[in-house]
Amino acid sequence: MSMKLVWLSYPLGIDDPRPPAIPAPELSDLYTIQKDGANVQILRLASHTGTHLDSPRHVIPDGVVISDFDPEELIFIRPAVVDLRLSDATIVAPANLEPFSATLAEADIALFRFGYGSVRCQEPQRFSNQCPGFGVESGQWLRQAAPTLRAIGMDVPSVACIAHLEKTMAVHHELVRGQGCRFLIIEDMKLDGDLTGLREVRVCPWLVRGMDSGPCSVVGRVLA
Repeated sequence: MSMKLVWLSYPLGIDDPRPPAIPAPELSDLYTIQKDGANVQILRLASHTGTHLDSPRHVIPDGVVISDFDPEELIFIRPAVVDLRLSDATIVAPANLEPFSATLAEADIALFRFGYGSVRCQEPQRFSNQCPGFGVESGQWLRQAAPTLRAIGMDVPSVACIAHLEKTMAVHHELVRGQGCRFLIIEDMKLDGDLTGLREVRVCPWLVRGMDSGPCSVVGRVLA
C-alpha cells in the first residue's frame, strides 16, 4: 500500500484573504544581497493570518498555549473528513452534523470541508466575510458526540461564522473549555484535494513561547 504526502495548509501570502479584523501582513527587506551581501527580511503579521491554529489560551485566560503541546499531540491518525456544503453565512447546527455521527465518534481530528477553497482564490471578500461557521450548539454537540476529538480544522477563515460573530464567537470557548483542555482549532485549511484515502494529519506550528495562536503547516498522508 503506497502513500503520498499532501499539503493541507496554504503558503502564507501577503495578499491572501483574512478575517475583517485581521490586518494585512507586511514583508520588507532588512538587508539585501545588493547592499549587504545577503537577504534578510522582516515579516510582520497578526497571529491569525493564513492557515493557523488556535490554542485554548486564545479565549481562555489560563489555557495552554501552542508551545505547551508535545510533538505527539500534533499527530492525528484517525482523521475524519466531513463535507458540509452550506450557503453563505450559514451557522452550522447540530442537525447538520448528526448524519456524520458514526464518522466522528472515534476520530481524533475532524476536517470540515465547506467547499470554500475556490472562493478563497476567486472571491476573497466573500471568503473573508460570508463563509459558514459553527454555532455554540454545534460546538456542544461535537464535545458530546465526538469525545475522542483533539482538534478540528476547516477550509474557512474562522470556526465561528464571521457574519454572525456576536452569536458564534463563543464556539471557541465551547470547544476548548475545561481545566487543562488540550484541544486545537485549525482555521483556513487547504482541503480541496481528494482526501478519501486520508490516513494521518501532522500539524507543524510556529513555536513561539507564550503565543496562543499562530501560523502552521499541515501535512496529510493519503493512499496513493
